[in-house]
Amino acid sequence: MVVVPKEPVTIQPVGVVVSDFKECSRTYDYNNESMIYMRENLTDALIGVEYFSHIHVIYYQHRREDWFKLIEWEQEEPPITIPFVSEPACQGVYSSRSPSRPSALGSCVVELLRLEKNRLYVKGLDAIDGTPVLDIKIYIPHYDAFPLAETPLNWCMGHDLITSSRHFHWDTVNVGLTLGLRTGVKALQALGVARGEAVRATVAGGHFFAQGIERATGCSVLRRNFSFEELRTSPGQWKLILTGKDREVEIRLHDHIYSAAAEVLEVGEQVLFASVRVRENPQR
Repeated sequence: MVVVPKEPVTIQPVGVVVSDFKECSRTYDYNNESMIYMRENLTDALIGVEYFSHIHVIYYQHRREDWFKLIEWEQEEPPITIPFVSEPACQGVYSSRSPSRPSALGSCVVELLRLEKNRLYVKGLDAIDGTPVLDIKIYIPHYDAFPLAETPLNWCMGHDLITSSRHFHWDTVNVGLTLGLRTGVKALQALGVARGEAVRATVAGGHFFAQGIERATGCSVLRRNFSFEELRTSPGQWKLILTGKDREVEIRLHDHIYSAAAEVLEVGEQVLFASVRVRENPQR
C-alpha cells in the first residue's frame, strides 16, 4: 500500500521576482523581461550560472486566490479540471499549463540575459511581481530538450487554420474535431448532398470544430469556399451555415461539455444540436 504524505513541506524562498507583471491575467507575453533578486547569502551559489543561456525557475504561486477570482472559481478546493480553450471539453490540470496547480508550485524555463551579483535578469518568466522563488536550475539542452517528444493535437490550436487543417492524426482526435465532423455530416444530410457538393461553408467556433467540418463537407480554405470566425467561447455560440445550390442549412450547437471524443460519437442529435434550420438559398 502506497501512502502519500499528508504533512506540509516547508521551503524557504531563495529569491523573489521583480517584474512589471503586477496582476493575474489569462495571457502573458513571453518576451517580457524581469529580475530575480536572490538572497544575498546565496550570491556565491550563482558563480558560473552566467555561462548558461537558459535556466529553470521554480516558484510559489502566492496569489492563486487572485487567479481563482479571475476565472470565477467559487468552490473551496482548487480546480483539478479546466476547460480547453476553444474546445467543448475539459482537461486535467496536470495535462495543462494552468497556474492553478494543486501544489501551488509554478515552473518556467527562461532566457538568462545577464547576472549582476545576486540579480538574475531574465526573459519569459510568467511569475507575478513579488512571487517567491524556491529554486533555480541550469537548463542543459542535451538533457532537457526532446525534439521528438509528442503532444496531442489540441496543443496546436494556436496555429493558423490554413496550416493546421493540413494535419490530421486520428489517434489524437479531440472533442472539437469530432463535433465538427458530426455537424458537417448532419448538414450534408439536411441538404441531401454528398461531400464536395456544397457550395460554401461558413463556420463560427473553435479551430478544431472548423477542421472537422472541413473534413466532412469537403469545403476548404484552400478551395476558397470556406470562411471561418474563431470564437473562444463555449459551444452554445458555435454554428455552421452550409450552402448548397438551392438551399442552405444553419446548425447551432447546445452549450455542452463532453468528456471525450467517444462521447460526441455516442450521444444523440438532441444533445448535440440546438437547432437545424433549412431554408431556400437567398443567393439563387
